[in-house]
Amino acid sequence: MRIGKKQFISGLAVLTLTMPVWARTYKQSLPLEKDATIGSAQLKPGEYQLTADDAKTELNILRNGKVIATVPGQWVKIQKPQSSTVLSDGDKITQVQFGGSDQAFQPQ
Repeated sequence: MRIGKKQFISGLAVLTLTMPVWARTYKQSLPLEKDATIGSAQLKPGEYQLTADDAKTELNILRNGKVIATVPGQWVKIQKPQSSTVLSDGDKITQVQFGGSDQAFQPQ
């Protein structure tokens, strides 16, 4: 049984259009007690929400439901953490790990 060229291209087009459906959005709360930096964004003490789509190379920082900054970065493979964790070096946030995922976001 042979697949025709048109059928192959049609199948490829459907697959390409459905790929964004596979993307997963991750969310992580970030309570800060002191000033912090993530990428080029300067954050003051308060409650923040971090969201990232694994199909994109950016992290959104929300406060009171509004995006206040978008930080570029990259996804890296890690061992799945039990819970979400934010790693930092002093006041600089270096990695955001999302519980149950083998990917972490590293801001640039």
